[in-house]
Amino acid sequence: MDSSNAYSAFTEETIVASSQRGAQAVAIKSGGATRLSWLVLGLITLLYVGTCFAPVVFDDNEGLYTGAVREMHQRGDWLLPTTNGFPRVQKPPFVYWTMLVSTSVFGDNEFALRLPNALATAGWIIATYLIMRRLGGERFGLASAVVLASMLGVWVFNHLVQPEPFLACFISLAIWCLVEARLFAKPQAELASRGGVAWRFPGDYWYLLFWAFLGLGALSKGLHGALWPLGTVLLTSLFVPGFRAWLRPVLSLRGLFVFLLILVPWYTYMALRLPGFLSAHFLNEQLGASLNTRYPVDAKQLSLVQFYGQHLIFWMPWTLLFPGAIYAAVKAWQAERRQAHFFSPAALDIIKMLACWLGLTLVSVAFSTRQDYYSMSSWGVVAAFLATPWLVREMSPLRMPRRFMVVPCSLVTMGGAAALVLVAWITPKLSSLGEATAAPIKDRDTFMDAITGISPALWGQFIVLLGIFGVAMLIAGAVATALSWQRRSFAALLVLGSAMAVPVCLATAGFTMMSPYFSLAGEAKAINREIATEPNAVVACEALPNTASSLYYYLNAHVHWVNAPFNQDYSQRILGEGRDFYWDAAGLQQAWSSARPVYLIIEESRLAYWQGLLPPGARVVEKSGTRLVLCNR
Repeated sequence: MDSSNAYSAFTEETIVASSQRGAQAVAIKSGGATRLSWLVLGLITLLYVGTCFAPVVFDDNEGLYTGAVREMHQRGDWLLPTTNGFPRVQKPPFVYWTMLVSTSVFGDNEFALRLPNALATAGWIIATYLIMRRLGGERFGLASAVVLASMLGVWVFNHLVQPEPFLACFISLAIWCLVEARLFAKPQAELASRGGVAWRFPGDYWYLLFWAFLGLGALSKGLHGALWPLGTVLLTSLFVPGFRAWLRPVLSLRGLFVFLLILVPWYTYMALRLPGFLSAHFLNEQLGASLNTRYPVDAKQLSLVQFYGQHLIFWMPWTLLFPGAIYAAVKAWQAERRQAHFFSPAALDIIKMLACWLGLTLVSVAFSTRQDYYSMSSWGVVAAFLATPWLVREMSPLRMPRRFMVVPCSLVTMGGAAALVLVAWITPKLSSLGEATAAPIKDRDTFMDAITGISPALWGQFIVLLGIFGVAMLIAGAVATALSWQRRSFAALLVLGSAMAVPVCLATAGFTMMSPYFSLAGEAKAINREIATEPNAVVACEALPNTASSLYYYLNAHVHWVNAPFNQDYSQRILGEGRDFYWDAAGLQQAWSSARPVYLIIEESRLAYWQGLLPPGARVVEKSGTRLVLCNR
């Protein structure tokens, strides 16, 4: 089988490779995406957008971003993010700007705040589709997008406001530009006949667009939005010398100008407005987070084993496809070695570049502060790898054994059945599970800590949701198993991917049920009602600001932080601002004894401690989750 026939056997958008005077000419057969693909991608977007309404704003990243957006609206200043009235410059402004536009159009509510996140996630999924359909055809592109969109971790992390969906979207779009540039390469002979330079591309705009996406990625989270794609280019060129001619146009002065045009204006403005901003932002915040040298430490460091191991949970249910994906990859590679040009040169180039992208991301985050989701921008490559069985199905010389598809689908069926058995077994025992409690919020700041920090009785409140989940997985798994047995594997994938919409909706309901344990929305609204007629009231909270950051969005007053370190952020550490908003126990006691109304938010586990320090007679204003509000009146 020659190269063009072999490659056309597994791609619907045929990339024909032919030799011409020793150089490869790559052309693309015209054709757009199928209606099915865009219908599925549209439904995925609708699902992510439709779940933006709930829950309330959570603490940590959500509160920090939404609180800053609220203050930027109130001040009419869209350039300087602030929280509690002081600059918050840890991250660049693009995510803030998208939320400002959204809330200006749709109003100040949770849906408008989360809508940009949902659209960025949809953009990431579509970018993955665009990359992978160029590599393996329409079905492979759609399969990769469906796998990515229905991963557990993608929904959990991207439902909450943070810059990661934007970072993943723009990096993926940048890689897509390189893929398109590779496929539009002109042969050396044709260029020479026109007096051109070998390996110069008529589609130079792909490289300009590549730099534009680098600029938007860097403006969303930091310079690694540009460094990861550029590092991918460098690694690809370093380990595969033949790539250097293809990737050389990346080093373009015009492209660099586009990148700087996007990035420099805001940074110049901030440098002129805030002394010491550039060193604090780039050296301490960005470089410090990348090398785990940030001062002071503001996040729990995950062990390498936990960090990498929990990805098997984040990629569920598609983790079950790893054996089949490995088998398919090995068989495809063996076929390539036995038969020259089984893959086209363009396909091999893209595969090696994607491997460099994934490897660079997974290795570099090992040296960082290692938050749960730090590798997420490269999960599109993982999704494509897990969709490899569908790629192999398009290769006529290769055939996947049924077991690699039937067994994972059967395990999904068994998982659904096990969930129903658990529901039946535990329902009569709910009353004996003890008290519905959770660990203090500061002890639930990572994915695994959040799961283990919740009592069995509290998890028992999800029994109905677990039952619905079990039914959905039982039915979907059984249908997918039958389809896989009939070798209708693509239909099986669509069934499983569609069924994952059920747990996504259930998770939205679960987030809403758990919101009192991860948000101070209830406490803030209770305080707002009381201080509406008391303009001199003071609000204090015994917590680190990031563990109670939902106050920034919901509370109609500034917050005084009790027993929290003062030097956590730039505005305190460099500018020395906000000292009066940080109290020790003595400072709170002094305010408590004044004539002003004082509202104190604490963990319920700290109630006895404060009752021993404060005068008797404190009134409990509100209790929600593990936290409560005391008032000196």
